Amino acid sequence: MKKFLFFGFFLAHFYSFSQTEEDTILDSVIDELFSTDSLLVDLSKSNYLYTTFSFDESVFFAGRDFDVTQFGFTPSISYMRGQNFFISLGSAYFSELDPNWDFVSLSSGYSFFLDSKERLSLTGIYSRIFFSDDTAELNPNRLSTVLTFNKNNLRLRGSVGYLFGGSTSFYTTSSGSYEFSILDKENWEISLNPQLSLLMSEQTVSEQISSGFSKIQTVERDLFDLINTQISIPLQFDTGNWDFEFSYNINLPKALSSESNLTTTGYFSFSLGYFSVL
Repeated sequence: MKKFLFFGFFLAHFYSFSQTEEDTILDSVIDELFSTDSLLVDLSKSNYLYTTFSFDESVFFAGRDFDVTQFGFTPSISYMRGQNFFISLGSAYFSELDPNWDFVSLSSGYSFFLDSKERLSLTGIYSRIFFSDDTAELNPNRLSTVLTFNKNNLRLRGSVGYLFGGSTSFYTTSSGSYEFSILDKENWEISLNPQLSLLMSEQTVSEQISSGFSKIQTVERDLFDLINTQISIPLQFDTGNWDFEFSYNINLPKALSSESNLTTTGYFSFSLGYFSVL
């Protein structure tokens, strides 16, 4: 078996906000819709289906909980043609939202290798998000480019995305991970795959500027800065067409100009996936 890159779902969204810094944060984490995971399979140029289900004991957005305690789960199904083309459909359930099923996302993308050793790959993705809320500022469209480097057990990933259709926004993410094999048998494998991820996004901030003796003017400007750092420690178990992952995740959010007293957050998550050849 050999590793390849597969784009699955990690769906994220929250309340309907006006154009504030909170709204910018929520748009930026749409990047997590297509966080890249690795899957152990035998590949040839054929057709495949990959079905996943993920559960998070707590839901955070860019490392923030917005004072709402809730759990969430995300089912998805994806079709792949060889190692290049894919189309995915998924949704998200959040326990404290009304309606609980917050949105549905449909995405398609194409990936290809940039080198003969198949270590460096480039992927283009378009996704359409159908929100249960019709707030005008929400962005239903997303375009992104992902560059991934794999060598032995090391994996580095960077992405750039543009969200549009509402209050447009840009974001970038970068991550690095290294896989440690614990047990490797003929039909199953257990591994530990710690990962460090950074999320940066365009933010609109308000500043008060004094002009004259007593006149104060409020000025808005756009900044592009780090929003959250996440450390994940997933334990992975792969057997046959099934793969399982149990992970502990730590968020280290960076405060924006209007925020204070942000704390480190942590939560457990569990996911399972089934891979089938058509």
